[in-house]
Amino acid sequence: MFIDLRRTTRLVLVVPCAALLLAACGDSSGPGPGVPSLGTTSTYAILAGSAISCVTGATVNGDIGLSPSGASSTTGFPPCTITGTRHAADGAAAAAQLDLTTAYNGLKGLACGTTISADLGGTTLAPGVYCSASGINLTGALTLSGTGTYVFQAGSALTIATSGSVVLANGAEAKNVYWQVGSSATLGTGSAMQGNILALTSITLGSTANLVGRALARNGAVSLGGTNTITQP
Repeated sequence: MFIDLRRTTRLVLVVPCAALLLAACGDSSGPGPGVPSLGTTSTYAILAGSAISCVTGATVNGDIGLSPSGASSTTGFPPCTITGTRHAADGAAAAAQLDLTTAYNGLKGLACGTTISADLGGTTLAPGVYCSASGINLTGALTLSGTGTYVFQAGSALTIATSGSVVLANGAEAKNVYWQVGSSATLGTGSAMQGNILALTSITLGSTANLVGRALARNGAVSLGGTNTITQP
């Protein structure tokens, strides 16, 4: 019996990719770039490197964590509420920060597919990697359309203007949207954000700004301005 060794080799090579899933092969839900796993960070709605502060009226659906051990404090819980567990300078938060660093560097290292040269407001984008050597700004609505992974690489700040929003359409999901921010992220008053924000420094939510995703700050603080809702996807 004749055996085609080339076909046999191809079949064997497919198995490891299917087993590794996101870590090596990307999001299996549709087209888009491969992204690193968030690891233990995935249970956190908020993770900060220096402090977490909250004004009355905010709700956080998920865990919150603060690390390293020299970080100052978490303030405002209560009266602000969380549905998950609070980790303040403990082993769990330290492990999550290590996984955050790995994920951040992995996202930053992805090859750019499309360069962002203007404000994203009023545009519709398909899955892919979008990058800016400077900051990324959003005034108005950005529509993400299609099943797959979206990665936005900001060389410096991410700024969502007052009442700015990210709209998901045609199978796009918040869990598959990643914002890698080279400095700090600011969500303006009344804005509606979608996706995982991985910032080198800090993340600030203005009053009534909402996030379906995660606010993950490596070195700085996460600050909630009042009547915010963060929901881990």
